[in-house]
Amino acid sequence: MNTTIELPSGKILNVTRFIALLPVSSNQESNYHLILEGYPYPIELEFSDAQVLKSKLELDNNHHVQHNQAGWDQEAQIRKNQRAMKILAELIEERRNMSDTESLERQQFFEQFKKNIDADRPPGQKLYSDS
Repeated sequence: MNTTIELPSGKILNVTRFIALLPVSSNQESNYHLILEGYPYPIELEFSDAQVLKSKLELDNNHHVQHNQAGWDQEAQIRKNQRAMKILAELIEERRNMSDTESLERQQFFEQFKKNIDADRPPGQKLYSDS
């Protein structure tokens, strides 16, 4: 399978690292930001480039990715994921019943966690802060 795409602007992309394609504005024919795994900054794409990329990724009007993977069975996957879905439902219910005090403690812990993570990263590479 060929994973590279040449766009009308001449850009050549490896779509195996594709994460997201985001419009820059709500204007129908605006430019887009392409986000690739492992790349620190979004890539600016012209409208025509974005349209070609969308068609190559086989996105329909509802932005639903078509599953062309041979042998993939959605029902079998759902059955396989039953245990994980049950655990997730239990966690969601636990969070709904959490006290305000515990919720505040977890929020403070997460804020400290974000500071610790960003403290070890160079400027411009922070995950949780702007600086």
